[in-house]
Amino acid sequence: MRQFSTLWQQLLVQAQWTLFTLLTFLATLMLAWQLLASVNFLYPLWYEVIDIDQTIATYGPRNHYRHQFESTTKAERVRLFAAIVAAIHDKGKGLDTLSYHDPTGRIIAGLLTPPEITHLQDVAHLVETLQRIGWGAWLALPVLLLLAARRRLPMPSIGRLMATAAGVFIGVAGVILLLGPVQVFYRLHTWIFPAGHAWFFYYEESLMTMLMQAPVLFGYIALTLAALSLLLFPALLWLLSRWYDALTTNH
Repeated sequence: MRQFSTLWQQLLVQAQWTLFTLLTFLATLMLAWQLLASVNFLYPLWYEVIDIDQTIATYGPRNHYRHQFESTTKAERVRLFAAIVAAIHDKGKGLDTLSYHDPTGRIIAGLLTPPEITHLQDVAHLVETLQRIGWGAWLALPVLLLLAARRRLPMPSIGRLMATAAGVFIGVAGVILLLGPVQVFYRLHTWIFPAGHAWFFYYEESLMTMLMQAPVLFGYIALTLAALSLLLFPALLWLLSRWYDALTTNH
């Protein structure tokens, strides 16, 4: 019976540090997202890398609802993308007033169709929910460490914590590669967004999709987010471990 109790306590301690690792990674993702959003997810760089200019030159004249988008400049397209990023981080405000201009500054037309505005408002709601989860992780971390410090629980090494996170990351990445990144991307959309709300738009019917060369741009953003998170994660673990050492020393 005593052995069972000891084993149960060990499992609880392990679960606590696994939760700590998960919360740290969620906090890291939140930080990485905010950093990338502040630079518009490096859109000017990816614009050149995936040749969005050529996509707009090819499909702009074929668009069924908006015309002359191919006559806009790169600077105008960067401005529009930045405006969309700002809107989805502000509850979708301003999406219905976005318009695009020719090189002289003359307004050509509104950028988004009603279904696109609805979709981006859904995205804004999703971003807000994910941000709440991220901020929740930041708030939960010190509480979890304070509780662990009161019990003077030894923190696993950073290497062990990273190994736990790596196992989860590799498992998730393996599932995505096995199922196919594009298929996973589409399946998540059907699960996340409200039924009846359009989320797939052909280039010929959507300047938004063309501007982002979706879903290609999203793949580059996801890889950048993952890379930045993997750089920040060990740094945050180290800072938290130093703070935890100070807590346990003072108790």
